[in-house]
Amino acid sequence: MKKICLKAPAKINLGLSILSKLSSGYHEVKFIFQQVSLFDRIYLQEIKKNEIRVYCDNQDVPLNQVNTVYQAALLIKKTMKIKTGIAIKIEKNIPVGGGLAGGSSDAAQTLIGLNRLWNIGLNTKDLIKFGLKIGMDVAYQLVGGSQLATHQGEKLKTLPPLPKMNLVLSNPNINVSTQWAYANVDYSQVGQEQLESLISAIKTGRVEKIAQNLHNDFEFWVPNFYPAILKIKRKMLEAGALGALMSGSGPTVFCVCENHSSAVKIA
Repeated sequence: MKKICLKAPAKINLGLSILSKLSSGYHEVKFIFQQVSLFDRIYLQEIKKNEIRVYCDNQDVPLNQVNTVYQAALLIKKTMKIKTGIAIKIEKNIPVGGGLAGGSSDAAQTLIGLNRLWNIGLNTKDLIKFGLKIGMDVAYQLVGGSQLATHQGEKLKTLPPLPKMNLVLSNPNINVSTQWAYANVDYSQVGQEQLESLISAIKTGRVEKIAQNLHNDFEFWVPNFYPAILKIKRKMLEAGALGALMSGSGPTVFCVCENHSSAVKIA
């Protein structure tokens, strides 16, 4: 039986701007995504019985059809009429519900891995179509790199590669629902273009400029309900971080450090 192992990297939002609420009920947004070196591992192995089995070393991860990995495997099997069974093990390192797109990354690597394992021959555009049926972040995680995401987050434009950056990520072990965060948007604080200065900073390739222009509209209200987020961010900046930001809807906070030794000190 064939098997394969893949790395599923976390992502952070260097920039997040909410522009408007669409008639569909979703929001028009602008994101700047970047993958980081923290990753889950996805192990795929064929099994004789025509079924999908999901295993994980983290008890907080559901193993049924709620799981994005299960959804990805089911989508591939049904659409491509694959009769072979698959066992999927998730080695979880990315915090669950941490605003780092761990579930989306796991799903993306499952799509990539099954395409390779079963020699299906799907290209990246095909995989993105599958990914969008699971979640908006899956599309990005199939592409990776530095990307500007627009509309509902599914339209991607490649940005210049970022310089090497020393980051520290901190998760306060609380759960912030993305659905809740969007449902409680403070429209008096959003709707303006906030990311042009960050895009310009990325184009300069200067770490300190990027750190000074990090932006997340969710910071206008989410930390008011979860003060631990602000506490972490304040401590990072007081310890010498060049810049710090809540990633996505939280709760994970990351900071950009001047060098490796500064990152070790802050961590």
